[in-house]
Amino acid sequence: MSNNILSRDRAPMQEPVAFDLNALYHPPKRPLTALGIVSAVMPLFGFGWQAMTADPEGHFRFEVERRINRNRRDEANLVLLLQLAALHDCGALTVTLPYPLDGAQLAEIQSRLPRWQIQCDGTLLQARAGAAVS
Repeated sequence: MSNNILSRDRAPMQEPVAFDLNALYHPPKRPLTALGIVSAVMPLFGFGWQAMTADPEGHFRFEVERRINRNRRDEANLVLLLQLAALHDCGALTVTLPYPLDGAQLAEIQSRLPRWQIQCDGTLLQARAGAAVS
């Protein structure tokens, strides 16, 4: 297994990755570090550094924390979360939601991501990557 940023020879994540959407909306404050300053000035350096040093799940979590925006609708954030999961070879997610989704919200997410099998039980959303449904 190589840590080259350009290689795609990493094994897919086997275990479901769990997220709490409310915690992503209100992350704890992190201290300012030298890597954080350099990453802010040169984002490509930060991406490369994270890709070379972090494990695949850590890199995936970093990308999710960086891109989730509490000013977007929950459906848009969930779609983004599933798209990032596909990019990072994560085949299963468990997301704790701040409130139960209704049928229209689930239908919107499912229509935008037909490859994912999504089940929602109250405030717990479970998603697994599968074959595209036609």
